[in-house]
Amino acid sequence: MNNMITLQHTKIKASFETSTHVVGHVFKVTLCKRLLGLVSRYALNKIFVEFERVHYAGKTLSRCGCVMRTTHNLPCACELSKYVLGTIPLETIHMFWQRLSFSDQELSKPQVTITEEMKTISK
Repeated sequence: MNNMITLQHTKIKASFETSTHVVGHVFKVTLCKRLLGLVSRYALNKIFVEFERVHYAGKTLSRCGCVMRTTHNLPCACELSKYVLGTIPLETIHMFWQRLSFSDQELSKPQVTITEEMKTISK
């Protein structure tokens, strides 16, 4: 049973690492340059689809509807129209979409003890 769980974990970790390093050709444009490696590919796909709506919606709020901002907390077409010639800043992307890391090397493992609770119980 332990070997099966270890193999599943290894497979998930390999898939995750692949998704962090493999970048679609579509995202190599200047618009998404600051977001590569920091935002999930799913969010980048959503942003790219919304960027295609910029030509239709432009800066008009009524045409845009700001659905992407309200539902996914990602930049909508009227926001992306500001960044047509520049890059999208990371601050416009909600923390939920920022990429997580399987590696816990930078995190210090807290020491969890129950000594205080045991003292309280013994009293």
